[in-house]
Amino acid sequence: MTQSRPKTNASWPKICLISRLRGLTQRRLTALAAANGLTLTRRLSAARFVVLAHASAGAMVSDAGELRLGFRIEAPSSLLSERTFRAMLGLAPSARAGERAYSAEEVARHARLTAAQMRTLSLFDVLSPCEDAFSYADLATARAVGKLFAAGARFPRIIAAALALGEKGELLSSVRLAQAPWGEVVRAVEGGWARCDGQLLLPLEGQEIDADEAFARAAASEGAGDLESARRWYELAARLDGADAVIPFNLGNVLDELGLVRQAEIAYRQAIARAPDFADAWFNLGVLKEKTGREADALSSYQKAFEAEPSYADALHNAALLLIHGRRFAEAVPLLERIVALSQAGAREARRLAQLCRMELKREAEQA
Repeated sequence: MTQSRPKTNASWPKICLISRLRGLTQRRLTALAAANGLTLTRRLSAARFVVLAHASAGAMVSDAGELRLGFRIEAPSSLLSERTFRAMLGLAPSARAGERAYSAEEVARHARLTAAQMRTLSLFDVLSPCEDAFSYADLATARAVGKLFAAGARFPRIIAAALALGEKGELLSSVRLAQAPWGEVVRAVEGGWARCDGQLLLPLEGQEIDADEAFARAAASEGAGDLESARRWYELAARLDGADAVIPFNLGNVLDELGLVRQAEIAYRQAIARAPDFADAWFNLGVLKEKTGREADALSSYQKAFEAEPSYADALHNAALLLIHGRRFAEAVPLLERIVALSQAGAREARRLAQLCRMELKREAEQA
């Protein structure tokens, strides 16, 4: 579903994101970047910074914990962690110095880790250094990583476990973990194993694939035009990860492309159930309803979209068009004026439509 793009400035720093940020659509990510003076690019050679998203750990980290980027960078400072990037977008707090009394060398020595492994853990937010200093919590986490690695666990699995626990506010060092027979790092409990976060780390016992890999395969299939394969992979990803709203949202887009309107609507509603303020899902649900002749419901969905994201120009525009179609000109004008105030690509068209609405209102007043 085509949507307008925010304006960008050629002088803004360019960011290349490796993999995806869970919970964010490409449109929302692009808008957030532009709002913070950043430009997203897919060209590594053009990027000032390269962000290693958490979802890229499986591809970017070797079993031994070394980065395997597959591309050259200008300087080590060009690499950013996902948490650092989210802070740049205003989605996470910036790192604070706090009590950090340990150097990287001290932590590495106590945890029996290499400098390369320490760098990997920092770039994937398992450790949280500030100005190359580490906290006691970092030291305890690094020790837990060292023990798991010495016991045979692979680094991508350790990182996945640490991030899953972090989502619940827990540290790797605060729970009893072990490597399951099929390679996952899981909680060791009496009588068996337990997931670290309830969804991500133990999707299908004995199988290697996780939600991130299923999502990546789905996106690749979608990009190649193989919608049936994309559908199957997104459906699997949605089963493996019950929290990320972007997965059923993308599934809905694929189902809509396949002409499966009812199933697409169900997928969009699943996305909204996971994230009630998911503006993109509300917008696409509105487009779907409008295509099937449910204009009143479509208007309601568009309103939900711009209530969740007041600067969502496409939702404002589509809602205004429906109001104009229903001759509700007085209600359409404020929405169009909001688009003009946003100074986005559709501002000129919005200004024209607002003028037409005022002319119609004047004509109705004269005829009254």
